[in-house]
Amino acid sequence: MVHRRKAPPPRDIAIERIEKLSKLARVTPDKEYSRRYMRLAETLAKRIDISLPTDIKRSFCKKCGLPYGKLTKVRLKRGLCIITCSHCNDLRRIPYRN
Repeated sequence: MVHRRKAPPPRDIAIERIEKLSKLARVTPDKEYSRRYMRLAETLAKRIDISLPTDIKRSFCKKCGLPYGKLTKVRLKRGLCIITCSHCNDLRRIPYRN
């Protein structure tokens, strides 16, 4: 009798691939590739019906799909962390507790 190793569940594989795609998006100097990698990660998460991890979700702009860079403005104001994208000037407001 042949013993076969159990394949990991598709959810674990999807999480690994999402993390790889987000790392590639941060490292790649080409903006179009970076956008493409993040769109792939989002569609993969939707297909498996999981949400993107918060550290990945908060490190990319929702509007342009590019990772936040060194010139991104981060301001703390009245319980909100306001992040301004350096590429498209889109604002993102994330609540926090004092």
